[in-house]
Amino acid sequence: MLKDLRKYSGFTLIELMIAISVISVLASIAVPAVLTWLPNYRLKAAARDLYSNMQKAKLEAVKRNTDAVILFTPGVFSPGGYVGSYQIFADNGSGGGTANDGIRNGTEPILTTIAMPKNVSLYLANFSATASTGYNSRGLPWNSRWGRVELRNNNSRFYQITLSSAGSLRMRISSDGLTWN
Repeated sequence: MLKDLRKYSGFTLIELMIAISVISVLASIAVPAVLTWLPNYRLKAAARDLYSNMQKAKLEAVKRNTDAVILFTPGVFSPGGYVGSYQIFADNGSGGGTANDGIRNGTEPILTTIAMPKNVSLYLANFSATASTGYNSRGLPWNSRWGRVELRNNNSRFYQITLSSAGSLRMRISSDGLTWN
């Protein structure tokens, strides 16, 4: 009886080929969806990280009772991404630096440095005609530099983060870079 059970256990070659065919069809359907979903996910994550880091800069400025400056390095849009970066530092003049000048000098502490990921381009940073902003010790925009920063991916999705004159942040999304929700 035991010999008879072993003879019928396992898969036949036809069953195995059918299973592989079904998996192949499912994979061919799923791969294009993942290829469009992944860049959108990376863009949204980069925008949320920037938003959070800007809030963190505001909190650090108030906590340390000094300016927290955000220096943006925008670039030309590229579908492959990895374009643009930003750095946040406490502009407190430590280590022989000059306080409140908007330039990291001496040993002023870096709070964070972020480069854009794959498929994400930081292509615009406009804060009162400059590419830097931040917060003063009262949580207001540093040197009255309010404005916006914009991110884009290769699927024509855009995120905009706006800093108001009162120091509040707003994040919006667009599918064309002109009409924002």
